Amino acid sequence: MSYHPQGGFQQYHPQVQQQGQQQQQGSMQTILNHQDSYSVAQQQQLVGDEEYNRLLKNYKLAHLRIEEQRSAMLEQEKQNAALRKHIMLLEGGDSGGATVVGVHSAGGGGGSTVDDFTIKNSSSSLERRINRWAADTLASHLRSAPPPPPGTNPNALQHLALVPLAEALFQDVDNVEASPFLVGLSQMGFDYPGLGIVVQSLLRHVMSQLLCDGIVNKLLVTNSEDANQELTKLHEQLFHREPLVASVWRRQTFSAAVDALDPEMSLSLFREHMPHVFSLINPSPSLLAPELEAVLDASYLYSRMLHKSYSPGGALEGSGFYRSFVCQVGAPLDPTQLELIKKCYRTERGEPERVGACLFPGLVKETAVDVTPMPQISIRHGLPGVQHVPTKKRETRTLVVRRAQVICECALAAQGVNLAPHATAASPALSHSNGSGSAIGSPQLQQ
Repeated sequence: MSYHPQGGFQQYHPQVQQQGQQQQQGSMQTILNHQDSYSVAQQQQLVGDEEYNRLLKNYKLAHLRIEEQRSAMLEQEKQNAALRKHIMLLEGGDSGGATVVGVHSAGGGGGSTVDDFTIKNSSSSLERRINRWAADTLASHLRSAPPPPPGTNPNALQHLALVPLAEALFQDVDNVEASPFLVGLSQMGFDYPGLGIVVQSLLRHVMSQLLCDGIVNKLLVTNSEDANQELTKLHEQLFHREPLVASVWRRQTFSAAVDALDPEMSLSLFREHMPHVFSLINPSPSLLAPELEAVLDASYLYSRMLHKSYSPGGALEGSGFYRSFVCQVGAPLDPTQLELIKKCYRTERGEPERVGACLFPGLVKETAVDVTPMPQISIRHGLPGVQHVPTKKRETRTLVVRRAQVICECALAAQGVNLAPHATAASPALSHSNGSGSAIGSPQLQQ
């Protein structure tokens, strides 16, 4: 009997013992063979002293370069940490006194950030305000129109009261010549039964142009137009050089911005972006109408919310800022940049269609991204290593945060009347349905 560690006591057999001894001898022979082959390979791999010293020197040089890189990276991390601490000290963790619903603290680092939900709510609120202003302006012009001659149908001639406003809008809308439908309306003197929806849509378009080019894409910090232009240029230069510094500078600048624009500055904005329409919708040459003032104040608050926020993103954290854009009239429909407020049957059938009017501008976020490659080291034949330091590279990436709200040309041609030969909506088949099968022809544009 013999004791086995796993199986306990086992019966002793001489044959088992002889087999174990043979296996042990075979294992020893295998180990000796491996040792002999290793000794032969080791003798074949022996190098001379000169080659050994050269390899050792190259290894030492590579080690020194790696240590230099590590020290440089540690020093850079220290400088970045000091810069972040200084930025937090400058921002002070204050949102500048502006009350914005949905704004929360950004990563415990001071400042405030605007999330997608806040942007969506603020944009929708401002869009409804602009739509309401356009509808009230349209209704006011219809009420102030002279009564039709006796014996005529008032509804048939109601659109003629909007002809002066339509002519002024045709002059103030950018790139209007690219729209065959609007050109056809101009050629026929705007004598079009569905002129109400066209005028209301173009009113929202010119207001979107003012919001985009005159407010959001400019730093309106003071009541001086020249000073605001210089500040806008300075911010652009800073962003191309040091995006993070430009972001901090922009937020600090807007923290000291005026709470509201004075009447002279407000009048200047309207005269610049809608000169022909403004003379019709604002009776007083020196005082802004209350409804226009309310829209302008809401637009200015919307712009301050975007520019004062801490918008993280990209390799340079906190360097992003928001810009606005307006889809040009007559441009092809691009689903990545715009959103139709009504279903377009032409687009569903795969037919080409154009933008009729931009009802509210879109919003993008521009972020600076560092694309500098890592430095490279080359060591050859015992020579000192040559460090290739690449030039600093940075690119600006654009992300569409909110698409522009537009209406297509076939929606403006809801009545389906024959216009010029090159105009759209030459037949009722191109009418724009509101989902119930009836064409939209009322002056009030519903969303």
